[in-house]
Amino acid sequence: MNPKISILVPVYNVSAHIEKCAHSLFNQKLADIEYIFINDATPDDSMEKLYAVIAQYPEKKEKVKVIEHSVNRGLAAARSTALDAASGEYIAIVDSDDYIEPEMMEVLYGQAKKEDADIVVSDIIMEYKDKSVVVTDFVSENREERLRDIFADEVSQGYLWNKLIRRELYLKNDCRAPEGLNYLEDRHVTIRLYYYATKITRVNRAFYHYVCFNPNAITKTKSRMHFQNSVLFWELLEKFLLEKGIYEKYREGLTFPKVQNKCRLMCDTGSYRLRKEYAGMLTGEEKKYLNRFRPVERVMLLLVHYRMFGAACLLQKVLWVKNHSLSFLLHRLFPSVSL
Repeated sequence: MNPKISILVPVYNVSAHIEKCAHSLFNQKLADIEYIFINDATPDDSMEKLYAVIAQYPEKKEKVKVIEHSVNRGLAAARSTALDAASGEYIAIVDSDDYIEPEMMEVLYGQAKKEDADIVVSDIIMEYKDKSVVVTDFVSENREERLRDIFADEVSQGYLWNKLIRRELYLKNDCRAPEGLNYLEDRHVTIRLYYYATKITRVNRAFYHYVCFNPNAITKTKSRMHFQNSVLFWELLEKFLLEKGIYEKYREGLTFPKVQNKCRLMCDTGSYRLRKEYAGMLTGEEKKYLNRFRPVERVMLLLVHYRMFGAACLLQKVLWVKNHSLSFLLHRLFPSVSL
């Protein structure tokens, strides 16, 4: 008989986090779980630490699969490899630098069976060095609103790891990120899952701890890959919506998220060259949405728009110094206060 849940865990460069992650998985209250770890050719000792944790749970041995990639292929490929090996009724994805509450799988699976749901959504705990913040993942009862919300990625979160998803959705439909799409890959897949799902429900609790202070996380440093993946993401999304005959219905709602994506990239990269190369993205749409951005983001967009790339880089450096200096100062003055 197939397990109730398969938990998929790509492993790459997470030595400082993998033990806490693995313990949280093996201590789930739901017993009928299959664990699939993908060693994506990690260069550190993450796998040694993982094997040491696995050895502490001999009763889980038959339920653990470890699959090796001979070369690093990226997050999208690692998850796809894990999906091919999974046999669970439902799929859960956990990043190996994060951890989950002991009752997460039990509660989400119970809700899935109670509602006969394709997807069950829960809230998220964002873990910073000095505080924890709960983020709500809203799910509209109306299918069209759900899709608009997931495109916007504001009240509805495009993450995969706070969701339990019926495996049949992955098997029957093209709900995987193409290999090489390692930024916005969650959003790429979640949009398709939301399109195909018949029933989506949510649990009004937060179980998933998303660690925001891993310096090796792929989202920390915005490089050429992030810009290239952003262009590819929007191209693939428009193609998908056109194929489904719904592009015109949602076209207007896609423009601001595109500009917002560009703004974040421009604010987060320190590269003069990347700002110059991608300055032309969505220049016609920017002015329409300027009032929806924070003042500093508006300034960044305007500097890039007018090709003042040196000033844009200077602004980014000033903001980095200001933010880090302010954090340091506040910790020195008020060491017991969480910000």
